[in-house]
Amino acid sequence: MSTLVFLGPSLPLAEAQGLLDADYRPPVRRGDLPARHDGTVVIIDGEFGQSLSVSPNEILRLLDGGTRVVGAASMGALRAAELHRFGMEGRGWIFEGYRSGRFDGDDEVAVTYSPDDMQPLTVPLVNVRCWLERLVAAGELDAITARRALGRARRIFYADRTEERLREELRNALGPEDLARLLSVSGGAITDAKAEDARAALGAADGRRPGRRGGDGS
Repeated sequence: MSTLVFLGPSLPLAEAQGLLDADYRPPVRRGDLPARHDGTVVIIDGEFGQSLSVSPNEILRLLDGGTRVVGAASMGALRAAELHRFGMEGRGWIFEGYRSGRFDGDDEVAVTYSPDDMQPLTVPLVNVRCWLERLVAAGELDAITARRALGRARRIFYADRTEERLREELRNALGPEDLARLLSVSGGAITDAKAEDARAALGAADGRRPGRRGGDGS
């Protein structure tokens, strides 16, 4: 049985190939999923605005045919949150956030990226959200200030949320010294929740197959 992975800017292809031997394809669009697949399909990235998004019905068709489908990080997390009760597996912090209803907008995971090498050009809001939540949990930041910082990040349209523009807004919300301190706590960068979740999905792709469609999925 083979594994088919739809991957884009969430994780570098070379790193993914080192984690899992699979058939890697670009971010999924509507019509890209095969009618049948004897193995596992992992959906990490998918297109939102440029093309029609992969539909739930396309995934349900695969599940009905006995294909294992795993989702995480971006489009995969969105669809897994919608379809986990039908047997689609979700992995990672972002999937759990969508499934629990803590956040629900597609724009939380949206980014722009280079079509040549799939490198992300902007920072997704879920990465900022994850970074702030972890800082609050660690006692490094209070919840009120974290909400203010998240609000400043959300004000930036996803296609304009470059690292430089984001840090400018965070400096305004947190102050230059506190921003530098908080970044040092997290290793010098904002948490890359998408990459973490993509790794989790690839790690799960070789795991034991769960039950067939029809269960609760939780």
